[in-house]
Amino acid sequence: MTDLEQVTQHLDALKSCAASDIHVHLSPALRRFRFIPPAGRRACAGAFAEWATASGASAVVQAYAVLLEGLDRFMAEELHESLALLTRARTVFAEQEERDGIGLCAMLSGAIYRTFGNFDLALRVLVEGDELLRASGRYPIFVAANANSMANIHLEMGHLDEALAKFELTCDESARADDFYFLVYGLLGLGRVHMREGRDAQAKASFQRALEMAEQHEHPLHVSNSLTELAAFHQRAGDLDRAQALTERALALREQHRLLAGAVTSHLRLAEIRANRAALDDARRLLARALAISEELHVKPKIAQVHEALSSLYERMGDQNKSLAHYKRFHALREEIEREDNAKSLADAKAIFEAEQTRKENAVIKAQKAEIERKNHELQDTIDELTRAKIGRKAKAFTLAIAIVLFIFQDAILRTALKLLASDNYFLLLAVKMAIIFSLSPINRAIERYLLNRVMRTNRAIAAPAASVAVS
Repeated sequence: MTDLEQVTQHLDALKSCAASDIHVHLSPALRRFRFIPPAGRRACAGAFAEWATASGASAVVQAYAVLLEGLDRFMAEELHESLALLTRARTVFAEQEERDGIGLCAMLSGAIYRTFGNFDLALRVLVEGDELLRASGRYPIFVAANANSMANIHLEMGHLDEALAKFELTCDESARADDFYFLVYGLLGLGRVHMREGRDAQAKASFQRALEMAEQHEHPLHVSNSLTELAAFHQRAGDLDRAQALTERALALREQHRLLAGAVTSHLRLAEIRANRAALDDARRLLARALAISEELHVKPKIAQVHEALSSLYERMGDQNKSLAHYKRFHALREEIEREDNAKSLADAKAIFEAEQTRKENAVIKAQKAEIERKNHELQDTIDELTRAKIGRKAKAFTLAIAIVLFIFQDAILRTALKLLASDNYFLLLAVKMAIIFSLSPINRAIERYLLNRVMRTNRAIAAPAASVAVS
């Protein structure tokens, strides 16, 4: 059964399951969703969202459908669209107090904020996701994903102890969930931390283990990334032969599977190694190939990186004119990239602001709604007390009237009772009088109950037409 078929099967089961069993089907669906090819993934998420809307599914299920679309956009690197969808889903999850959903949204939103470069906000959101998902225990894979995002932020900020702890958490949670995907990421992260702290033996062991696991699962992206990290380790240690062999393996794999952005990186690394060995013509051919691929991809940062490398190489070869031409091109591209990055940063900041503003507004609305409900309950209690007091007064008035009638006609009542009992005993007469007196309390309660039921029937009759108008 393919990944798409497995995900579809779980989503079909989710459509008819109880609310308490959503995680039973959603967790394995999200696990396999990562490995569906992009086109199939987009169609799968869209079909589930259409069903959720058309079928009138519960608010929580509809929110999970939006979350699935947000995950698809995130994996396709459509980050602004993903953030908008996640904000929508989170709003519903917060209203329904669906803590698993809030945790999953926080995990993905934090990863987006990290990509946008807002590390402080990313960490704050990721901490929330970590707390919710670990408390749930239902989504260990995404506990690992959340920890991996936090670890990389700490690594980029130079907080190596925190990075090490979070990469270890990534590995532990991935192993517990039997998930190789984030385990490889965790091992590569551990290797980078160990390498930066000078623990070369541990760094090499982490990189080697990551490579073995990636090869075991035949995952081209992870295999090529692991080869590249291991090659960088050997190059740093001065073992250029080993670094070159590993980089060539990574390049072959990336070209075979059309992982072209990674292929540019491999060409750059190989060109650097060849240049260090004075094989300048080989380095030039590698950089020319890297430039062609990066221009095909229209990725300006990669193009600029290659032009900078070519400028340095031609300077070593003594061709000052070509070196200057490539340097000028690098400088022009860098200015273009800075302008585009500034515009992108503004767009990212706007997206973050809108998402956080929506979250804050939802929190205020939720608090206001709770306050309104509390006041409504208090008001209803007051109305009920006043209604019961009013009915009680009416019941007492009716009871008093009955008592007066009984008092007026007590002689006739007593004579009738004695005649029926065929006796004129004094104590029997006293018992009849006491029965009349003690009957007033049950009469009062019966009248009060009757009046209260009549008020309730009247209120229901008034409420029914109002409800039908509201629905229509």
